[in-house]
Amino acid sequence: MSLSRCLPLGQNARVIIIPARFAHAAAPQAAAATDDAPNFFQKLALRFQGVPLKGEAHAPKSMFEDCNKEWSAPEPLPAIPKDFKEHPDRDLVNYPYPARPMYPPKSRLLMMPDSWFTPFQKVTGVSGPYLFFGGLFAFLVNKELWVFEEQGHMTVGWILFYLLVSRTAGYKIDQGLYQGYQDRVNYFKGLIQEDLKDVVEFKKTSAAQTESLSAIKEALPTALKESMALQLEATYRKNVQTVATELKRRVDYLKETEETKARFEKEQLLKLINDSVDKQINDRSFKDQYLQNAIQQLKGLNVQL
Repeated sequence: MSLSRCLPLGQNARVIIIPARFAHAAAPQAAAATDDAPNFFQKLALRFQGVPLKGEAHAPKSMFEDCNKEWSAPEPLPAIPKDFKEHPDRDLVNYPYPARPMYPPKSRLLMMPDSWFTPFQKVTGVSGPYLFFGGLFAFLVNKELWVFEEQGHMTVGWILFYLLVSRTAGYKIDQGLYQGYQDRVNYFKGLIQEDLKDVVEFKKTSAAQTESLSAIKEALPTALKESMALQLEATYRKNVQTVATELKRRVDYLKETEETKARFEKEQLLKLINDSVDKQINDRSFKDQYLQNAIQQLKGLNVQL
């Protein structure tokens, strides 16, 4: 809305121009004028403005540098996939998933939704919604349909307090709340990752076992044939060893039997000869006739043994 609508200029109209000096325009001049020896209040004003004093290398951080800033998230909220359904019978056409807005809806007059003003603009123009809601408010108050209590004027103070806090510390509050929200989301994501860690390890182990079973299944007939051949070979070697041991035992037994028999016959023969010799040793004729023959036989036996 231009000034001509508020104050139409005519022949008898006068326009008075009042020069206004703003703080941001006068700040450089004040800083230049007080660079040499600023007083306490000038130093305090420079501190609030964030202007460095003489001898300071860096500008001080002003406590009002975040005033009147609008905070915006660095990244949007994750959206639900379009084809996601928690159940096949879910009707996404008539009952879609509620979307969480990233920012509050647009408002006018600090609290009135913009969607209330938009339908009036097509008929009454831009100023129509303000006149309608203003007239409605005046009508309700005038007819005492909307009665204020004794402390109703405190609402104005609370509104001013809200505006002061939102415009001074609102940026930092939103930034801190968003950071806390991200930390909490990351915490729950970490819990989910911890819960899924065992599942991932199980999937890897299952995949490795499946591959091992597939390889074993392919090589199983050959492995069974080789195992059977090894078992037969081991049984054959065991039987051969058993037969060889039994044959050796029997051969040793026969050898020992023959040696015992020969030794017994030798002992009996020697005993018989000794007894015969002892009986006839006193016989003179035997001594002369057979002594030499016996000696020769004994010599022959010793040679054989």
